[in-house]
Amino acid sequence: MCWTDGAWQEISKSGGMGWIIKNAEGEVLMRGSSNREFVCSALMAEALAIRDALIKAKELNLHSIQLFSDSQVLVSALRSGLDVIEIAGVLLDIRNLATLFCPLSFIFIPRLENRQADSLARAALERLIAV
Repeated sequence: MCWTDGAWQEISKSGGMGWIIKNAEGEVLMRGSSNREFVCSALMAEALAIRDALIKAKELNLHSIQLFSDSQVLVSALRSGLDVIEIAGVLLDIRNLATLFCPLSFIFIPRLENRQADSLARAALERLIAV
């Protein structure tokens, strides 16, 4: 299971991404975060978080994964196969990475159930802005 979140600041166009990967027993296998400048939107930050998390899940040699996100737009796009022009390139990356996992599911969760990933994403964003 993997929880992801993105944080974004409009003024600086900076993004922070966070993820937590747990096994079926709920033990944390990995948690991480990253940040980037030139992130065009909050939706892009969310998509980058999912892409980063899938890369890390593959590094852990996971074969299947349930991915949880509080971005309803992104989860809907990934489930339906529809493109969102603003994040088309990252969506393609996510879909290519998704072929490495069987099964893989994208699940929308309320923001309150995603606090740990949110905290990692916000801390990553703050580290970038503070520089």
